[in-house]
Amino acid sequence: MGMKTLHVILLIFLSLFGAFCYSLPLSTRGRWIVDSETGSRVKLTCLNWAAHIDTMVAEGLHTQPIKDIVAKVTLMGFNCIRLTYATFMWTRPDYGNKTVAQSLDSMNLTQAREGIARNNPQLLNLSLQDAYEAVVDAIGANGLMLVLDNHVSKPMWCCASEDGNGFFGDMFFDPKEWVQGLTQVASRFKGKPQSDEFITGGGNELEE
Repeated sequence: MGMKTLHVILLIFLSLFGAFCYSLPLSTRGRWIVDSETGSRVKLTCLNWAAHIDTMVAEGLHTQPIKDIVAKVTLMGFNCIRLTYATFMWTRPDYGNKTVAQSLDSMNLTQAREGIARNNPQLLNLSLQDAYEAVVDAIGANGLMLVLDNHVSKPMWCCASEDGNGFFGDMFFDPKEWVQGLTQVASRFKGKPQSDEFITGGGNELEE
């Protein structure tokens, strides 16, 4: 590769990176998300990273190191990640206090356990809550913005109109517990220095 080609690649990379540098924290103006310093609109280009299903472990951690996954998100041109979670992980100790290893073992996910031991061994003996925070920290360290999405109450694949997670009063959707979960998440992740975090709590949405 010649120096001229290298310079062109670096300029392209820097221009992309520059487009994603905002003055954090962000704020709102009417219905728009805006840069706190300039007032200009900020467009979130997000991908979804599921962590709300039965294991309550972010998907893919058994296949690649977490830092490599997050780095690839940036290289693909995204500037934020919508990271899902289940309310019960934050409100019920018998869910959130499990370690990653215990969660996987309870479902006989031997290959996934071995994969995490190989690619992300630091996560294996963390509680599910601490492992989730490790993912949040890795996202922030890479300069990405973050949407913490309360996708369901009971961890499961969603969505269906009869899964008990859809709306207030459904089998697994107690409004008081929902508020408790949002409060715990907001308190735990408030002030993370590297990323701007949006806490959403609309329950599950029917997937298109």
